[in-house]
Amino acid sequence: MKNSQVIIGYENSLFIDFVVDKKYRWIRHCLLIGVIVGIHFLPSKKAEVDPTSSLWRLFETLLSITILLSLFYINHYILIPAFVLRSRFLAYAGSLLVAYTFIFLVLMYLERQELRFIQKPDRSYLDWEDYLIIVILLTIFIAAVSSMKLFKVWIVNLIRFKEFENNTLTIQLEQLKSQINPHFLFNTLNNINFLIDENPKLASKVLLKLSDVLRNQLYLSKGDSIELGKEIAVLKNILFMEDIRRDKFVVDFTIDQQMEQLHVPPFLFIPFVENVVKHSAHQAMEGGQHVQIAFSIQADRICFTCVNPKKRKIQAAAYGGLGLSNIQKRLEILYPNSYNLQIDDFDDRYKVFLSIPMET
Repeated sequence: MKNSQVIIGYENSLFIDFVVDKKYRWIRHCLLIGVIVGIHFLPSKKAEVDPTSSLWRLFETLLSITILLSLFYINHYILIPAFVLRSRFLAYAGSLLVAYTFIFLVLMYLERQELRFIQKPDRSYLDWEDYLIIVILLTIFIAAVSSMKLFKVWIVNLIRFKEFENNTLTIQLEQLKSQINPHFLFNTLNNINFLIDENPKLASKVLLKLSDVLRNQLYLSKGDSIELGKEIAVLKNILFMEDIRRDKFVVDFTIDQQMEQLHVPPFLFIPFVENVVKHSAHQAMEGGQHVQIAFSIQADRICFTCVNPKKRKIQAAAYGGLGLSNIQKRLEILYPNSYNLQIDDFDDRYKVFLSIPMET
């Protein structure tokens, strides 16, 4: 499975990785604690001369840090999961208000012990106006830290959605590949049935070829891609079985040099050859060729061309069926907006052109 930043489209984003990856959790927490502590220990213009006052000021600072960190972790691990992520916003606001009130009451009590967190010019005690100020300041703090939590939750949910989407597409691709095999099997079994009465030995030979083809399909379909040469070997076996069945069946099969080492999705071209077998007529095309199949490279793309004759009475809707329907679905999943499939229906022949990007 791809890592999180690749899944959501940020292949070079260390920031996304830092926010989401669990291995950075302690660094994130240490960074937050460092920021809160650093703010409290910023240089002050007022120098404390009395050692006792300095000690009380240090105690007040540590208490303030403890309050903020406690509020952060309660909000981070209890309030947000219990209320915000369940869309219980009024309960979340009420819980924060209770927490603010509790903190204010603690401060009022400590103030009677000469621990003044808000130094007033007249040195009076905290009142409800100060309560509003504390509520506003803590709300700003909570909003800042909550945004980080919610951003992380959004990223994690987006990653999970993409993983679910990718898994769904993978399952769908496996289903589509599995549907190709029965389609080919049905066509070939019909051919064998045709040969059993006329030539049993030839039918046995075709059956052995079918066994080889299905064995190749069983092992080659397990991966995401195969060498084009292995795919072509399967295509030639299918055409060989059709050649045995027919008296006149000529195939012009051409492939550019060094293309057999290229990788393609397994069984991407079989449905086109199945339709060649299904719709080819006995009469030859111009030049004495029944079928023309070619693989070539054009502008870093793998191009497949297949031309086969047809019976004139066949309707255009009859071409394809389950096999080509599955291929179009697979192409949409594998190469969204980057493949080119053209099927031309002429009076006496079909022409298929498929262009896909080369795998890097």
